[in-house]
Amino acid sequence: MTATHDLLQLYPHWTEIEELDDIPSWVHLSLEQTPWVVVRRAPALEGQIAVGVRGQERHLRQALNIPQSLVAQKVTPEQCIASPSLPSVQKRYYNDRWSTMPALQALEQLCSQWADNQMNWGPTGSVGFELATGHRTVTMTSDLDIMLRCAQFLEPAVAEQLWQQTLELPVRVDVQIETPYGAVALQEWAKPATDRVLMRTLQGPLLVSDPWNPRIV
Repeated sequence: MTATHDLLQLYPHWTEIEELDDIPSWVHLSLEQTPWVVVRRAPALEGQIAVGVRGQERHLRQALNIPQSLVAQKVTPEQCIASPSLPSVQKRYYNDRWSTMPALQALEQLCSQWADNQMNWGPTGSVGFELATGHRTVTMTSDLDIMLRCAQFLEPAVAEQLWQQTLELPVRVDVQIETPYGAVALQEWAKPATDRVLMRTLQGPLLVSDPWNPRIV
């Protein structure tokens, strides 16, 4: 079972994906170099997974649907920071990266700040991709994208405390709360401008009053 933001390593026969015949050449080159994809929020047929391919440039992203049988390994955002991955093992291999990349430094600080919050969370975006694959995707200007998995209702006051802690970090931090029905920005849930918040779902964006009980209002 996969979820949005999971990182998937593909078996070598990924070259048999039919959709590869009609997509840009950079996708082939990217997968040849790093055969990993990220699960995206989109509907897929039975036996298929909706994924995205990262290119060398930030604007290069390609949506694909792949057979589940192509998945050799799965790494979740939570596993990217699971002990002993951070900082002992990961830092040992990427010491130069942890000392020079602001986004990685921000992640280490956030791990310390959120050590006792008893919630499931982890990095996505370029930081998550680098930690899962070892491919250097983080740059000096990278933001820190975080997935916070909340199966149960999160009080807005608690969300505000968590969001305030991210403001102390050296880079911009974008935290998405993942509910069983979709995702909402931590900042928006912490300080809603109205009685509705924007939630990303498999059916597209929706305005809801409660992301854990998404009755459209």
